[in-house]
Amino acid sequence: MSQTANAHSTPESGTLPGRHEWVVEPNGPMSVPTDPEWNRFSDVIRSFTAEPGVSYARQDAVGTADAVDHNRGQEEPSADIGYDLQRFPVDGSNNPVDPSAYGILRDDFNQLLGSLLMVERTEIPGGNDGAGIRMFSVVRGAEVESVEPTLDPSGEQPILMELGFQPRKVRSVAIHQLSEAEPLSVTSTEPDADSGLTATIESEGGTTAEDIDVGSGAGTESFDDVDSIWLSDEPEGDITVEGDTSGTVVCELAGGLTYSDDDQPVDGDRGVPPLGAGSHADPIGTNYEHFVGDRVERPVGSPIRPRLNSGSWTVENDLSTEALHSTRAPTVDASDRTATVDADVAGPTVSHDSMMESLQKSQNDIEHELSGGIVRFRRTVVESPGSREREASGQATAAISETFVASAGDNGPAIELEAN
Repeated sequence: MSQTANAHSTPESGTLPGRHEWVVEPNGPMSVPTDPEWNRFSDVIRSFTAEPGVSYARQDAVGTADAVDHNRGQEEPSADIGYDLQRFPVDGSNNPVDPSAYGILRDDFNQLLGSLLMVERTEIPGGNDGAGIRMFSVVRGAEVESVEPTLDPSGEQPILMELGFQPRKVRSVAIHQLSEAEPLSVTSTEPDADSGLTATIESEGGTTAEDIDVGSGAGTESFDDVDSIWLSDEPEGDITVEGDTSGTVVCELAGGLTYSDDDQPVDGDRGVPPLGAGSHADPIGTNYEHFVGDRVERPVGSPIRPRLNSGSWTVENDLSTEALHSTRAPTVDASDRTATVDADVAGPTVSHDSMMESLQKSQNDIEHELSGGIVRFRRTVVESPGSREREASGQATAAISETFVASAGDNGPAIELEAN
């Protein structure tokens, strides 16, 4: 029996139970791992956003002032996440353990180390059978575009790590839970075109799993919860998964014809990737990184300035996107990497030091040592010196804001990670 939401139903919010996980796409962008070992970003997530990036263009015609239609173009998806930093980006062998490493490091060909698959789950009460809804954000082909930790010694919170992503595709999937266990059936509005498709369906943790051929009738397993529905390929028709006994609609996946503006299918939805023999991430359980007590020096061995009030550092990857004829998902290619350090500083001669170092192209390494390791910015110059300002009243401290930018040397890249 379908339940109808109303103004008093529980809305989406950040207080609802959720799960945020990531894994490297094993065979290049958009590939889906078999038996994935999922990773946590952190035990504390501060923010998450995902946007499919739908683009429409107005279609005009002679003889009318109104648009005759609005047609879809390339999607421009985006995603970002903010979390309390727990793990240094790499381990002692320089292998990534935090997703930030995939935006900081490059390989021997100056390419990003890999693309990420991210799945966010939010649990919402209500649903078609009154047993709740699991709503998923499935972010595929995500390259880390920016890495920015906030460094504020005046705050009580751990270092906030913020990552910006350029995905190739973002999709939302809603899976309605059943009030009683029952077998499931899978049908398509284009049964001939989708006759070879198989839906892999799993419960929480994959304890119950079954492959059901589309249009073959009900499966044999009874599901008391559903946590993953994944199609073997993109469907042409719209796919419906429902309880075979109750007729409750568990999930609907849009087919390629729904996403098309003509009769050529484009980008049918596949659902939520299965767990298989893999595992969801356990809590990390380690201490969070705090900025108070960190060593920040420039040059190495000397404080960056007499007073470092706050700051941040940023790694930005210049990612370009291009449209393809076969899909609305863009290509994503990386070019330049820019590593900068921003610092709000004070001291007896900070404005003089900043101005003169910028004018004279003074180059020095900056090291930020966290409890887990050292982030090293090579050969930094003062790209933006702080301005000298004097106020007649209320200026106990004339602090300045500086921006340092790093560059590569003969013996290393512009930014390096060294785990303790």
